[in-house]
Amino acid sequence: MNELEQAYTNKDKDYVPRTQHIDEQGRAKFVNHLILESSPYLLQHAHNPVNWYPFSDEAFNKAKLENKPIFISIGYATCHWCHVMEEESFDDLQVAEFLNQHFISIKVDREIRPDVDATYMNVSQLINGSGGWPLNAVILSDGKAFFAGTYFPKDQLLDILSQIQILWQNEQNKIINQANDIDKVLNKAANNTQGDIDKSIVSKAIKAMLSNFDELEGGFGEAPKFPHESMLLLLIDVHKRHPNDDQLNAITITLDTMASGGFYDTVGGGFHRYSTDNSWLIPHFEKMLYNQAQLSLVYTRAYQLTKNPLYKRIAKQTLDYVLREMQDANGGFFSATDADSEGEEGTFFVWSIQELKRVFNQDEFKHFNHYFDLSSHTDFEGNHVIRFKEINDINEDDYLKIDKLLNKLYDLRIKRLPPLTDNKILLSWNALMVPSLLEAGEIFNEVKYTQAGLALADYLTSFNQDNQFYRVSIDNQLQTIALFEDYAYLANAYLSVFDQTNQQIWLDRTIQLVKDMTQKFWDKTQFGFNMTQDKKYLNTNYKEAYDGAIPSANGVAYKVLIKLNNRTTDREFTQQAQQLLSTFATEINQDPYNFSSFILGFNNATDQELSSVQYAYDGRVRVHTQKLNKNQVAINVTLKPLWHINSNQPLQDSLIATKVISTDTKNWTIRGSTYPEGELAQLGFSQEKISIYKNNAQIKIDLIDHSNNSALPTLELTLQACSDKVCLPPTNITLKP
Repeated sequence: MNELEQAYTNKDKDYVPRTQHIDEQGRAKFVNHLILESSPYLLQHAHNPVNWYPFSDEAFNKAKLENKPIFISIGYATCHWCHVMEEESFDDLQVAEFLNQHFISIKVDREIRPDVDATYMNVSQLINGSGGWPLNAVILSDGKAFFAGTYFPKDQLLDILSQIQILWQNEQNKIINQANDIDKVLNKAANNTQGDIDKSIVSKAIKAMLSNFDELEGGFGEAPKFPHESMLLLLIDVHKRHPNDDQLNAITITLDTMASGGFYDTVGGGFHRYSTDNSWLIPHFEKMLYNQAQLSLVYTRAYQLTKNPLYKRIAKQTLDYVLREMQDANGGFFSATDADSEGEEGTFFVWSIQELKRVFNQDEFKHFNHYFDLSSHTDFEGNHVIRFKEINDINEDDYLKIDKLLNKLYDLRIKRLPPLTDNKILLSWNALMVPSLLEAGEIFNEVKYTQAGLALADYLTSFNQDNQFYRVSIDNQLQTIALFEDYAYLANAYLSVFDQTNQQIWLDRTIQLVKDMTQKFWDKTQFGFNMTQDKKYLNTNYKEAYDGAIPSANGVAYKVLIKLNNRTTDREFTQQAQQLLSTFATEINQDPYNFSSFILGFNNATDQELSSVQYAYDGRVRVHTQKLNKNQVAINVTLKPLWHINSNQPLQDSLIATKVISTDTKNWTIRGSTYPEGELAQLGFSQEKISIYKNNAQIKIDLIDHSNNSALPTLELTLQACSDKVCLPPTNITLKP
C-alpha cells in the first residue's frame, strides 16, 4: 500500500470522501497528494481524479523534471463557485485525464496562503481586469504565470487547456517570454515611491464614500454589495470628531438595511459574506469569521454613537452566534461556514410558507407575518429569507414577542443538515475578534464578552512556539509560518488587551511582536511591510495596502505604530509610522476610497485617538473615560510611578489645574463636577507644598443633554504632568464618552 492509500486508510470512521467516484465497498476510487494535508479545502479535493499536489517543492520539481506547465487552482472550503467547478470539472474523468497527462496540478487554500493567492490574483487583474474564486492560473516551474482566470465551465476549461498545451508543445519560448513580461510588469508595479500624504485626505475620503453611497438601500456601490467595514469604521470615527448629517445618514441607512434580514441572519445571528442584490436581501450564504469580527465592532461603535438599541442587539447577537457556533473546544474560532447544504445554496437558512405554518400556530403565524415580509419580494428559489418589513418601526418591547417566534425557528433549524464548517483556526482572523469582544464588553457592560476577549488573546499566545508564530491551527496542531497579516492583526489585538487591563505584559508583547514583524517583513530600502518572508516561486515582494474583505495589514500596522508612539517613549515607532505612510501616500492620495484603515490611522496621528482609553506624555498618563449612565461620565486618570498631575486646586497660580470643560455647549453643558481631594506634597522644584494627584484619580462629570441628534458629548481634559524634578508642558485631551 503506497503512502497516499495508507493515509486514506488511516482516516477516522467519520471521514467521508467527497467525490462521485466510489467503488462497491464505498471507498473512493481515486486518492491524490492532498490526502496528506489537513486543510479542509484541500481535503475536499483529495479524491478528485485530478492528481493534485499542494503548493510544494515536490510539485514544482516534478514540473521542471517533466517539462510541463503547472495548473494552479486557488479557493477555499466554503466557496460556492469552487464547489461548482469541482463538481463540473475537477471530479470529471475527461478533465482529469487531460490535466494529468499535460500539466502538474496544484491546489491552494487561499486562507492559509493569501500570499500565493495575492500573487496570482494580481496576474488575473492584470490580464482580465478582474478576479475572484476559484482563481485558476497556468504557470511555469519557477512560479511565473502566463495565464489566469476565475470560474470556467467544463467545455471552456478544456478548450483553454488544449490551446495552452498546443502552444507549450510548439511555441514554448513564446510562453516563457510572456510569463517573464508579466512578471516584469508586476515587479515594476510593486516598487513604491515615497510621497507626502495630502493633508485633506480625510475629507477627500469621506467625499468619495458619500459620492458612492446608495441613499435608498445603504452601502457603497452596486450589487454584489459587500459591507466594507473599514469604510464604516472610518465614517463613525470622523462623525465622532466632526458630526455631519450626510455622514450619519450613510452610517444609519446602511446599518439599518443590513440588519433587516437576508444579509443578516435574523434567526441565528451573524452576517453572511455579501449581498447579491442592492437591498441586502438575498445573500451569498457563507458566513466568514472576519465579517462577524468587523461588523460586530461596527455595530458596537454605532451604538456608542447613536444609542440606537437595534445596533446593540445586532452586535450582541453576532458575538453570541460566534461564541455559540464558531468556537473550537480549545478556545479559538473556526474560519467559516459554507453557503451550501444538502447540495444546494442557502437551504439551511430559508423557509417555505408551509413550514412556517407548521412551526407556528395560527396566532403566532399572524404575528410573524405582521413583523416579517413573506411576500414574493423575499423569495429565494421558492422559499423565503427571513426579513423584517420595517425594522425601525419595531419597539424594544416588540422584540420579546419576536424573539419567542425566532427561537422556535432556531430550534427547528438546528435539526437540519448544517452547512460544512471550515474548522481551521487562523491567527489573523481570530486576532480581529479580540478588540470586537473587548469593546462590546465595555460599551455594553457585559462581562462575558470581556472575559471571552481576554481568553482569546491568551489562547493566541499559544500560536508562538520556539519563538516562531504559526498562522494556522487545525485539530490543535500548528502549521504554516505566520505571515505579516498575522503579526499586524495580533499586535493590534494585544494593544486592545493592554488598553483594557493596563497590564504591562501586553504592551511588552506588542513591542516585541512589532520588532519581530519589522525584522521579518520590513523593506529596508523602499519601506513598507512585505506580505511574506517566503518568496519561493512567488517572485514579487507584494505589499498589501488597500482594504479588501479584511483591513489592509499595512494600514493596521500603521495604526499600531501610531498607538505605540502614544503609549511609549520610543520615537522609532513615530519614524517607522511616517515611513510606512509615505510608502503608500501616492496611492492613497489618488484613491482615498480604498484606504480607510490608513486614513483612520492618520486621524489618530493628527487629531488624537478617540477611544475610551487615551494616553498622554508618552504613556505616563492613562485616561479611561466611562459613561456611567446617559448623563454621567467618570474620567479615570492613572499615572506611572514617580509622576503626578496637579490637582483641580494646585494652590499656586503658576501651576495648571486639572479640569474638565465641555467644548460643545450647544448640545451638552456641565451640571456639576466632582474632583478628588488633592494630596499635599513637597517637590524638588518648589519651595511650597503643592496639591497633586498621583497613582489614580477619578473625576465625575454630570451633564445636561440639549442635543437633538447623535452628537456625543465633547469634553476637554486639561492636565499637567510633573515628576519630582520637572513639570512638562500642559496638554489638552479631547474626550468623547
